[in-house]
Amino acid sequence: MKKILLIIGIAIIIFSCERDLIKMNFEDDQSVSDINGTWIVVSYEDFMNNTVVKKSDVDSWNGLDVILTFTTDSLYGRNTTNSVSGNFILSERTIQITSYGGTKIGQPEWGNMFSDIVHDLESYMINKNQLRFYFNNSKNSVTLEKY
Repeated sequence: MKKILLIIGIAIIIFSCERDLIKMNFEDDQSVSDINGTWIVVSYEDFMNNTVVKKSDVDSWNGLDVILTFTTDSLYGRNTTNSVSGNFILSERTIQITSYGGTKIGQPEWGNMFSDIVHDLESYMINKNQLRFYFNNSKNSVTLEKY
């Protein structure tokens, strides 16, 4: 019985430490000056509850993705079942989505999650492989990886 409790205790400690790394595991590379490129959404982070939601955690209709291409001041791509496009303004490490549109026809939860927060994006961090947008006064984020 003591061994089982010890194993459970160690698992809880490891799980808690991994969740605490949510905030610390993202390296911002100041030499990367823009967000241009094609990115795929991989997770949503909630720093207040120390949780991460990945595509496998919610309905994504057989793995449909949110894939966005950013250019100088515009974006376009696919939000699971729908095409989307929009415009944005960058200043330092802040972002303002000035327009974003597309249909939500047949969109699974994974797509709705992005549609629900896209206008709330406030700031970002970036490196060569990842892009993280913050929203809700930096209490939440969405992480994208190079596609």
